[in-house]
Amino acid sequence: MFYGEHMHTLDAKGRLTMPAKYRTQLAEGVYVTKGEDRCLQVWSAREWEAKRIEVENRGVATRHDRRMMRGYFGGTQEGELDKQGRILLDAGWREYAGIERDCAVVGCGRFVEVWGAPLWEEERRLSEAAIADRDDAALPAVRPE
Repeated sequence: MFYGEHMHTLDAKGRLTMPAKYRTQLAEGVYVTKGEDRCLQVWSAREWEAKRIEVENRGVATRHDRRMMRGYFGGTQEGELDKQGRILLDAGWREYAGIERDCAVVGCGRFVEVWGAPLWEEERRLSEAAIADRDDAALPAVRPE
């Protein structure tokens, strides 16, 4: 599982150093794809296999399903960490996620999100507001013992 927020800077070649605590989970390979909300998603080989099955099981019956499949599989690149624990983020991905140089690497449980720093600041603010303002009425009632 991936947890935590880490601020990083891309090198001149567009490589991102993954946090040391993530590297063991990513050692068998990484899959990078465009994620929701204009971020990139980095998946371990094991978790990508589960995600692949999930996407394929949606089928192709609707236009939306076909577009989801194209988006996930067409926008995905398989790679590996280099000896310094870096992955290459191609220019198209960086443009999509608003990554110029500084970025946030955010653990999201099964996968890692990579955000351009300006977009991450806004998303972090919105995410923290969602936690602070959650609708307690949607939570199950707790009965006193």
